Amino acid sequence: MTNKEKGDANLFKRLSVFVMVRIYNLFKPVKQEKKTFEDKFEEEIYEKSLKRSDINEHLLTIYRESVETCPKLIVELGVRGGVSTFVFERVAKKCNSTLVSVDIEDCSDISDWENWHFVQKDDIEFAKEFKDWCKERNIAPEIDILFIDTSHLYQHTKDEIKHWFPYLSKNAKVIFHDTNMGFLYKRKDGSYGNGWDNKRGVIRAIEDFCEKKFNEKKEFTDKCKGFEIKHYPYCSGLTIFTKKSI
Repeated sequence: MTNKEKGDANLFKRLSVFVMVRIYNLFKPVKQEKKTFEDKFEEEIYEKSLKRSDINEHLLTIYRESVETCPKLIVELGVRGGVSTFVFERVAKKCNSTLVSVDIEDCSDISDWENWHFVQKDDIEFAKEFKDWCKERNIAPEIDILFIDTSHLYQHTKDEIKHWFPYLSKNAKVIFHDTNMGFLYKRKDGSYGNGWDNKRGVIRAIEDFCEKKFNEKKEFTDKCKGFEIKHYPYCSGLTIFTKKSI
């Protein structure tokens, strides 16, 4: 089989799986357990989470984990369609935080909230000038919530850990999305989504940092270099690092 024939076969396979997933999901109604909401923002985020995506089932978790920290500064690496920005904007409004979102694409129309700063730049390059950028705006360069959802590639994630972790405050949380990626991902409601194989890029970078192995297919808690870790395997995976001051 020629390379072209292999490529065509792989494309056909992906298209076939995509169609089968769409059909299968028609018989799996969206199920998000409706709980008592603490505020109007939780209800808004719940409504947002009813639209299936690779992150929808994590939205309330992200909000609640972030509010728990009462952050002064939130840095979001990766914006895309603005789903996570929607959540962090509400965290920032509730906690009177500054929200900085970074993406290599122009996402400047995602929000018009006055305390939102959008930076169109490679996040590694921006990290190198972050201290000066904050100084110019009278912002303390101490990050309370760091959200990482960019390329999902191993080396890039390693670089993000290297360049962004030094800015973490003493009680910071780091939220990694896409820590359980694959050709298909499963949601808690039993439905599936089409993904891609990143060769365990994000979770491998985390393993390197922690110097230990993890099974991202299962929910787990652990500890690593002054962080407490919580991992959720569904919806492409979400892993939360909570920094514990000594």
